[in-house]
Amino acid sequence: MRTCWPTLACAAALSVCVAPLAAAEYRPPRLEDGHPDLQGVWDHVDATPLERPPGVTTLTITREQAVAIARALDQVAEDRSKPTEPTEYFNERRMLPIRGELRSSIIVDPADGRIPGTPEFQQWQVLTRVNVVNALDGPEQRPTSERCLGNPASQPPNLFNPGTNLRQIVQTRDAVVIESEVIHFARIIRLNAKHSPAAVTSWSGDSIGWWEGDTLVVETKHFTPSDNGRVAAGITFLVSPAATVTERITRVAEDELSYVFTVDDPANYTQPWTGETHLLRKNENLLEYACHEANYSLRFILQGGRGQDAE
Repeated sequence: MRTCWPTLACAAALSVCVAPLAAAEYRPPRLEDGHPDLQGVWDHVDATPLERPPGVTTLTITREQAVAIARALDQVAEDRSKPTEPTEYFNERRMLPIRGELRSSIIVDPADGRIPGTPEFQQWQVLTRVNVVNALDGPEQRPTSERCLGNPASQPPNLFNPGTNLRQIVQTRDAVVIESEVIHFARIIRLNAKHSPAAVTSWSGDSIGWWEGDTLVVETKHFTPSDNGRVAAGITFLVSPAATVTERITRVAEDELSYVFTVDDPANYTQPWTGETHLLRKNENLLEYACHEANYSLRFILQGGRGQDAE
């Protein structure tokens, strides 16, 4: 059991860290095929919000602004500064700098740090955030992350999760595997390959990859229409079957991976949008992710809905 129970702004100053800039001349260790060694367990601890908060106009922010953002996020989030039961844990998350700069959003393009949604997407986003609490007619209305079927931490683009953010990377000459602890999901990236036919879809899409210098580039297409929503704490966006997600993973220090992603989906967005964050080395093993076994929680959620109907 993990024993780190954080809060985004516990004593506020603890939620913002300033780290030294990674050395520009860093040379990553290499495998026998000459490519950088990305293997190991990595943690997404950066608590920078996906979208820029209202009232903030710049990407780069001061420490004081970062503390204010962390406090605002903490006010709307569940208090997770301590466990409520013996088996409960949450991984630590804190706002971390990118190349020495604290940022107001993971999204770096468009310049406003917001998802450039179509009017239809914006309506869906608002309704989803409102209805996620009250959509209780059947299990299909509940987010797949709540149903233990999928999660933005395990589906591209790989983002954060309130519970666990560990990923293990394994490399061979022909493939790279990214296994997420959450939902115990392993994504296989075939190197120097072609995409499967468009008719073959999956929740995580079809991922192929190639090396551009020391950067692993991953292109994912063919997402299933039955699970196009990415809904979790602080995350609400869509990835349609026509979307292309491009990820760029670079080892920039002994204990740091740069992670840059672009979502290109004309069905939902007026332009492609790009985010940048990073993963830090973690000296831990992935644990079994037992997600409310037998779906007892989902049953009680729906029973509560029927009780509301009766009232």
